[in-house]
Parts: sequence; C-alpha cells; structure tokens
Amino acid sequence: MAALKSVKSVSPAKRKRQNSGDPAPEGQGKSKFGGFKKSKFEEGFQAKGKEFKPKNTASKFGRGKESRGGSTGENNFVKYGAGKSSSKFDKTGKFTEKFDKTSTFPKAEAKYDNSENNAPETRLDRKARKELAEHRKSLRRPNYELEKEVKRLWEKMRQRDLEKTARAKLVTEALAKMKGKMIEMATSHVSSRVLQSCLKHCSKPERDAVFEELRPHILALAKETYAYHIVLRMMDHADKTQLQHILSTLHGHVVSFLRHPVASAVIEHAYQQANGHQRKELVSEFYSPEFRLFKGVAVAESDGGLKEMMAKEPASKQNTMVQHMMLSIQPILEKGIVDHHLTHRALAEYLTVCKRSMVEDVVKSLTGPLLLRMIHTRDGARIAVTCINMSTAKERKLIIKSMKGHVKKIACDEYSSIVLMAILDLVDDTTLVSKVIVSELLKDLKEIISHKYGRRFVLHLLAPGEHRYFPVDILKLLEYPAGVCNIAQLQEAAETATAPVAEGAEPAKPTEKKKNKKVKNDVEAGDAAPAADAEPSTSGEKKRSKKVKKEEDRGDKETEEGDEAEEMDVEQGPKELRGVSKKDPAVRRQELLTGGGLGKKLVETCTESAQELLVSNIGTEVIYEVAIGGIDNVLWKIAGEELIALHKAIADLVAKSEVPTSTGAGDTNVMTQYFSSRTLRRLIVNSQGSPFDNKAPSFAAILYSDALKGKCNLWAKDHSAKVISAYTICKDERARKAASSEIKKLVETGVIRQQEKA
Repeated sequence: MAALKSVKSVSPAKRKRQNSGDPAPEGQGKSKFGGFKKSKFEEGFQAKGKEFKPKNTASKFGRGKESRGGSTGENNFVKYGAGKSSSKFDKTGKFTEKFDKTSTFPKAEAKYDNSENNAPETRLDRKARKELAEHRKSLRRPNYELEKEVKRLWEKMRQRDLEKTARAKLVTEALAKMKGKMIEMATSHVSSRVLQSCLKHCSKPERDAVFEELRPHILALAKETYAYHIVLRMMDHADKTQLQHILSTLHGHVVSFLRHPVASAVIEHAYQQANGHQRKELVSEFYSPEFRLFKGVAVAESDGGLKEMMAKEPASKQNTMVQHMMLSIQPILEKGIVDHHLTHRALAEYLTVCKRSMVEDVVKSLTGPLLLRMIHTRDGARIAVTCINMSTAKERKLIIKSMKGHVKKIACDEYSSIVLMAILDLVDDTTLVSKVIVSELLKDLKEIISHKYGRRFVLHLLAPGEHRYFPVDILKLLEYPAGVCNIAQLQEAAETATAPVAEGAEPAKPTEKKKNKKVKNDVEAGDAAPAADAEPSTSGEKKRSKKVKKEEDRGDKETEEGDEAEEMDVEQGPKELRGVSKKDPAVRRQELLTGGGLGKKLVETCTESAQELLVSNIGTEVIYEVAIGGIDNVLWKIAGEELIALHKAIADLVAKSEVPTSTGAGDTNVMTQYFSSRTLRRLIVNSQGSPFDNKAPSFAAILYSDALKGKCNLWAKDHSAKVISAYTICKDERARKAASSEIKKLVETGVIRQQEKA
C-alpha cells in the first residue's frame, strides 16, 4: 500500500512524451491558477523573429500532383478538403493577419493562380461570381439555355404596345422552341409564365397542339406549384370537347385534390367553368364511392339535390352515403381548405341530411375565423346561418369576434350580408353585437345605406321579413331549418314530458327493461344475486350481495341519465343550449338601435343626405323606413325629435323645388323624379305621426303646411300628381282635412283621380 501511495498520477500527454523520449518544453510549468504559463513561450517567439519557421505541414497539405489548377512542384500546396481554413503563416514564416478564402473551383483557380509569386489566392470578383452562378444553373437545370431563350421572347411579346402580328410571330417562335419539352417547361417558375402567355395569344391550331401535348399529364401538372397555372389557362381557353376531357380526367380525384393545397384550385376552377350537370357530377363524388370509382354512374338531372336522391334509396344506403360524406368532408375541414365553392356545396348538402349530433360536430369545427372564409358564396352563407342557429352562446361570441375589422366588407357582399341578418335575429348578446358590428358600420353609415347589399342590415332592423326588400330565397333561408329549437319549443317539450298519464295506462319504464335484461344475463352467466328475501348464510355472501346491489343501482342511475340525454335534444345547462334565442325580437331590435347609437345616427344621416337618398333607387327605401319610424314605431321611441327634423328637411326640399314648365324636368327635383315621387306618396299615405305624442304633427301635415299649401294645382301633373292625390287616402285625418278643400276641387275638375285604399 505504501508503494502505491508513493506513485504520482501522470497525465496522458506527459506519459506520451516520456515514452517517446522528447524533452518537455521549457517554461510550460503549471501556474498557480491551474493553467500553463505562456510568458516564456511568447518571449522565445519574439526573440526568433523572422528566423522562426513553422513545422512541416506535409501532414495537412498535399504536394505536386495533388494541386488543382497550378503547376506541379514542391512549393505548390492545396487543401485536401474543400472549405478548410488555410495556414496562418506564409512560405517565409511570416504571420498573416488577414486570411482570404481560396476558391476550390477549377475555373477560378486557373484564372487566379499566382504560382510565380507564391501569393495567396484572392476573392472572386462580381463577373466571375456571375459566371460561376450561370455554370451551376446550367448543371442543375438541363433546359436552362432554352429557358433563357424563351424568356427573351416573352419580354418582347408581353409589351402592351406591340402589334398583333409581331406578337403572333414571337408566340409561334416560342412554341416551336418549346415543342416536345412543354412538360419540363411547365414546371419552371419562368417558363411556366411564358407558356401561359403563349396560350393566351396563340391561334386555335397552336392551342390545340399544346393541349394534345399536355393532355396525358393533366393530373401531374395539377399538383405542381407552377404548372397548375397552365391547367387553369387550358380550361379558360378550352372548347366544350376539351373541357369535357379535362373534367373526365379529374373524375375520381375530386375529393383527394380538394385536400391538396395546389390542386384544390384546379378543382375549384373546373367547378366554375362547368355547367349544371357537370357540377353535379363533380359534387357526386362526395355522395358515395360508386360515383368516384365508376365513370358510367352519374347523377341524373331529375334526381334533384342530395336530399331528393336519398329519399329514393333504402335506409341502409342512406346511412352509408351520410357516413361516406362525413369521411370525405372531415379531412378538408381539418386542413382548413374551405375557400372553394365545391366544398361549400357538398357541406351544405351534408348538413341537410345528417343527424343533429353530426351538425353540432361541424359547427364546433367551423366556429371562429374558419367560418369567415366561407360566407362569400350562396352555399357558404347557408352553412354560416346554420352554424349560428345551432351554436351555443360561446360559439356565437367567437363567430362575431372573428368578424372584427371585416364588418363593412361583409355587409356589402351579396351573400355574407345574409349572415349579419341572421345575427340580428338570433344573438341575444346585443352588447357584443353593438361593440363589434354596429360600431364599424357607424363609421361609413352613409356609404352602407346607399349600397345595394349594405342596406340590408338597416332594412332588416326596421322592416324584418318585408318581401318588398328581400328576395324569396333569403327569406326562406332566414326561416331557420327544422331541428333548431327555441325557448318556446323547449317549454312545450317539457310540458309534454310532465303531462299526466291517462287512466289505466302505465308509464313506460325503459330503465326497468334494461335492468331486467341485465339481471337475465347475470343469471345465465351464473352470477345472479340471491333473492332479496333470502338471507345469506355466510359473511362472504353478504358482502357479495351488497356489491351486486350497489352495481345495479349505479347501472340504473347511468341508464336514467342516458335516457334523459336522449330525450332532450340539446346539451344540458343554460350555457350549452343550441339554437336558442331567449330575448323577444322587439326588445333585441330596440337594444341594437339604442346601445350603439345606431338609431339616432341613422336618422341624422338621412336628414343630412335626404335629397341624395330620395332620388336613388337604393337609398329611397331606407329613408322611407326611417321616416315612417320602423316596425312597431321603434325609432319614435329612440329619436322622436330627430324624426320630426327629418320630415321638415324633406318638406324643405319640396318647397325649394321649382314647378317644371315642360315634361322631363331634372333628376334633382324630388317631386318629379321617379323614385322620390313614389316615396313621398308612400310617406303621405302611411303617415300617422308619433304614437307617443298626439300633438306632434305627421309627415303629411308638415309637407302640406310647409311646401304644398296653395300649390297643389301646380303640381297636379306627371309624377307629382301621384303625390297630390295621396292626400285623398291619407291615414292622418288632420292632414287629410287640411288639404281636402284644395284637393276636392282638383278631383271634381278631373285633374287628379280619387285614390282607393289598398
């Protein structure tokens, strides 16, 4: 042990020196901090100066024959591995402060080799780097030279001021160069654009030749990032036969391509170019595998939609079709590729035939920004309305918040404006609607009420369900599909469930049936519990009987809960109710007009732009509903004084109007203009004044006293005669009596006719 203790530990480096016989360098003793001293080594390096030479570097570098680009000899060194750093010392042994990267490419070394002076190689200049990049591209892309040639032709043919004959020559030359290699050219980001321009400007025979060359490769091109544009242009310029061939080529790949981020655009474009029957064939691949696998199987035009077609099938076939549609649509929703019309149509038809639980699954997956990308189409708006119907309060909140910043664009769209109308009907959180939707509409209220589709939001608040303003299909969509419950339906269902049972009839007990079935199975298995009145003989039997009884009670409880869940078609809890709107429509409408200041702002905007709105075929309907007070006189409750100011502003416009001396007066005269004259007539006929203030004058009274008194005979011609004759059937008795003396003379003389009440 003493001998072992006397042996000192030796480092591997020191042991190697001792074995080789090399003496340890002087001045490399350990310092007190544990490192090696360097002062003597630095002093020796400074003393040697220029005479110092590095060790032989033959182990790191090759000689003579190993050099590339220089002459063979002892003084020429080149690296074995490209990219490694060069030596820190030159041939004379001097320390170099700046290191230049040496190129390892043959051209560069041959050009910049400086073996005579033995100086280090310099960095490539700009021209050499450009030549090197061109060389690399030519090695990587076999058709690089051809791409450069057609690109030069493309730069000329795309000029706008180029003559048609000159462009035709350039297109012919470019197509001749690309002939036989169009597949490779279509996949390049440059030559793909050249081929698109050629398809746009070429002649019919040249376009047919391109189509024949690319026709066998349509499916492959549809998946390429740049080549799919060629397929789109082919469909744009294809005749009926060529388009039908492209659609038949896509047959069987519609659903899979809709999941592809690039090929989905091809399917969408094909759906837009197709006619009604061809669109049905594209959508039918969602219905059943047989439509996808067999080209001979197609949907007949007499079948109608999916719902009518499923009605002719047996129940087993119906379940199979619904299941297949669910499996086809689910991956598309998971990937978020929901911008295409074909997807919207398939999903809208799926929601009309699937069960309520499946509808709820779709609603959960679409709630939020994903739904916002679908509401620009007719079918997408149907889906959005269904989602709002079937969603909970939290999901409706997410849908409304996703519209933040896009409300104006949504309101002015033909189909997405329907979604806003559904929100007005169903969402009880009027504070959130005012904060997100109404606040953005107030910023551009004048522009919105003058827009063809933007005015729908205001008209639906003031005159909901009016056939004069809304098409039949929109009103049918806003009737809300069957299966969507409301509070009245829930109460009715609860009363039915708690209704007394007729005498002599026993209430159904589904839990007992399931319980008896369970006991029967236990008896057959030999595990039946002992009878209740039979006492167990041992303590083990007692424990066993208690355990079985406990399990039966738990099973009964679970069964009862399951039956209750099946009977009630909505989720438990007030926050999880789907398709429920608790507020009265009149209360909700008043809160929306009051909360965000929409009512007063609307009346003030109409007052400021009265003439512009009256003579417009779009704005005249808005100003009529505002001036009349809206449904249930809702605006009279909110802005009564502002409405009277609006009536006076319209009367001032009539007072300032000059009586035309000839037929066909200017379009700014509100009495003779077509739309404004009919709006004034409707306002006079339906004018009744404020229902909350009997002293407040009606519009008919204000118009007669301020503008028409003593001038009725002057205006009793052309379009303005309809305005004067409206006083004969005016609902306001005071205004009718005030104008009766003057109007009666005109009726007796035959200038105007007595109007009949509708």
